[in-house]
Amino acid sequence: MKNVFMRVGVAVVFALFLAGFFLGYFADGDRASTTTFTVLRTTTLTQTLPTTVSYTVREMVTTTATAATTVYGTPLVGGKHVDVVARVFRVVDGDTFDAFPAGRVRLADVNTPERGQPGYAEATEALRRLVEGKTVYLDVDNTNVIDLYNRIVCVVYVDYNATHVLNVNLWLVVNRHAVFYDFPNEFNPSQWSLYVRKN
Repeated sequence: MKNVFMRVGVAVVFALFLAGFFLGYFADGDRASTTTFTVLRTTTLTQTLPTTVSYTVREMVTTTATAATTVYGTPLVGGKHVDVVARVFRVVDGDTFDAFPAGRVRLADVNTPERGQPGYAEATEALRRLVEGKTVYLDVDNTNVIDLYNRIVCVVYVDYNATHVLNVNLWLVVNRHAVFYDFPNEFNPSQWSLYVRKN
């Protein structure tokens, strides 16, 4: 029995180390603080040890990334700090992708065709070309944060050039891969700009 706890303990410490390392790697240089991250993770893991470690670590990374980037500063987009800076590693469909450390991200206030509908493959490929393998800047919905499917709801920005970012949500609509769909949240698509200045 003692060996089981030792193995779980070593696995948990290793998972925490990897999560902290990657959070520091994707964060904004020396402004990120992994000390706060480690304390939060340790506290949460102690309280939720019976649950699966991988889910708990993902949940903690998402929560802590939002808090850490807000506290320590992130790039300015349109004059305000973004909530999370993340790296996209997989596009799920035309309006959803997976990113580290954010988790699953749903584009706010736009809707693309579902699997099996006309335009699905084109919308998915368009989003893949825009964001996969790239750093994105997430403006997280402060009203709901996540949707019914446990996805973070965001307006997503990606670097366009040295001075501007591209509003991914609006780009998909302008290029007819998506339509506006006004979900209840803090965002107002009529006020969006396609290109937004990085400050």
